[in-house]
Amino acid sequence: MNDDQLVLKAGNGSVVAPAGYGKTETIAKVAGSCRRALILTHTHAGVHAIRARLKKLEVPYRKAHVDTFAGWCMRYASAFKYTALPPPFPPQGKEWDQLYVGTAFALGVAAVRAVVEASYDRILIDEYQDCDASQHNVAIVLSGIVPTTIFGDPMQGIFEFAGASLDWGLEVFPSFPLVTELKEPYRWKKTNPDLGAWIGEVREKLKNGQSIDLGDERIQWRQSDSPFDMGLFFDNFDPDEKSVAAIHCRKGICYSLASATNGAFQAIEEVEAKTLREFAAKWDAGNSDTYHIIVRNFFSLCFKKKEASLDEIEEDHSAIDALMQELRDQLKGVNAAEAAGHLLHAARSHPRWRLFRSELWRDCERALAELSSGRCASMFDATETIRNRSNHIGRHLPRRTVSTPLLLKGLEFEDVRVPYAPHFLNENNAQAKLFYVAISRATGSLSIGAPERYLKLPAAFGGSSISAG
Repeated sequence: MNDDQLVLKAGNGSVVAPAGYGKTETIAKVAGSCRRALILTHTHAGVHAIRARLKKLEVPYRKAHVDTFAGWCMRYASAFKYTALPPPFPPQGKEWDQLYVGTAFALGVAAVRAVVEASYDRILIDEYQDCDASQHNVAIVLSGIVPTTIFGDPMQGIFEFAGASLDWGLEVFPSFPLVTELKEPYRWKKTNPDLGAWIGEVREKLKNGQSIDLGDERIQWRQSDSPFDMGLFFDNFDPDEKSVAAIHCRKGICYSLASATNGAFQAIEEVEAKTLREFAAKWDAGNSDTYHIIVRNFFSLCFKKKEASLDEIEEDHSAIDALMQELRDQLKGVNAAEAAGHLLHAARSHPRWRLFRSELWRDCERALAELSSGRCASMFDATETIRNRSNHIGRHLPRRTVSTPLLLKGLEFEDVRVPYAPHFLNENNAQAKLFYVAISRATGSLSIGAPERYLKLPAAFGGSSISAG
């Protein structure tokens, strides 16, 4: 019996899905066999991926409603606000717990339960390892209304620091008994089956705290004692390769690595867009005397100024320098936002400037355009507009990316490079899981830098209980 058939046959249950083993395909197939399924995941990127798979399998639109877990709860809590007592939108910090507690309470009301029961005949919750206790409680309540299947992988539970630390043996499986564990490594079938097999073997070793042989012939090991060993980034570099990701756990290191590669690898931004929002706050509090400082400091976050080497013929960049100075002077004028937008655009053309945070630069330029056109009253509002637009459209990644496992989770790349693998030992939580998420992004080739051939990380689950996955 196929995995999707096992799910449909079961009532409430769980599916353990290692990275790349066909989870999204299984979810889509199950939804296609339902009258109408509710599919919940945790990110807009996840929503886009599931919708794309449903479309690929030609599942009729009416058969599935796909939403983020938070978004669905906000809608239901707002619809029954006198029962759920939702926090102000958007929730902040502990207000998220208030939202989920209120949603669970509202789902206990007979009239609300009747609405859910009439709307769906199956609920499918994706990326369950990212659920915290309050979300888990909502899922349990939902499972008492409509048969509910959760899909996840304890080995990808890398949000422990944010409270997503459910014990699958003690908390998940008692409410959602194991239906099946996916066994087929689809991600590597057509690209590199040997790599897929190696990642599967490493997964088991990481669970138990066993040593990993980085010298295995199925991957590339570069003996290196620094994350800034540029050889890892540029040796065997194929400029025609469609997608490459370098992965390091620390975002500050990722920014520095992107700068060190002179923008050959681009750093991507957090979903919360913290740096862009900080720029917006400074801009809104600024004036004609401070805008040039605000923009100059922003440039330092996005561009590396390349010095000319002794044997290099100096390129004449007087024209672009003059244009940028003229635009700086216009920051004192009536439409400083328009001048700042033109200045950002011009900076990209400077022959000595190398952009290494293109996503941040692009979103800032777009936000300034919203502000200067009068469509938004403040830079903060403009920033929120751009963020919401990006969340719903989906982000477009550069061909060569350097970022963290947290931001790249759920994505895949032809080539993955992990600089200085022992750095995973410096993480406070989920060292083995972070490493697994990093290596399982690779579909074609994997290169790992480390001073020693063997890498040993603490067992993924320590003393916690887990009987599957």
